[in-house]
Amino acid sequence: MGSINARSIDDQKPEGEFFYYNNSRNHFWKVIQLLLNPKKAAEKNWSVKDKKAFLQKHGIAMTNIVDEAIVPNKDALDPSDTILFDAHKKGRVTFKTLSPRFRKLMKTTPLFFTCRRKPGIENLLLGLLQENNLENDLINHVWYWPTPTRCNPLARSILWKKEMDVFLDSIAYDK
Repeated sequence: MGSINARSIDDQKPEGEFFYYNNSRNHFWKVIQLLLNPKKAAEKNWSVKDKKAFLQKHGIAMTNIVDEAIVPNKDALDPSDTILFDAHKKGRVTFKTLSPRFRKLMKTTPLFFTCRRKPGIENLLLGLLQENNLENDLINHVWYWPTPTRCNPLARSILWKKEMDVFLDSIAYDK
């Protein structure tokens, strides 16, 4: 669940539609481009339409797992995981209701989080699975990449690729 800061474009709350990783300090889009096409320089300043087209071209689905988190006003602009973990512990988190198509994807496709594995993230993921009546063992189909924020996008894309290959070799699905 991205904060307003994480959804902002150059520190401005977007008018109308927003999309994942808009903040210019977050290098997600550069990293994912370099991961999928390491020989091409990453594009800058994509529109939401461009981002959606890129994801569709590469068969990538993205979602937040949290639909709503109620946090104190003083924390509303804080993008840190700690704020979200605290809201979850206090029962102030509502999870997404996944579409039938996304539920199927979760059972047949590897999932990648853009943060490292930690108990708070796993607790949120288990909450999503339970809310959607999915098996808890689907958590084993998840890999936790290091965050793309404030990094060297090329180096991070190389790391993501190495880790993705190892993870994909280690999992099996009942298709």
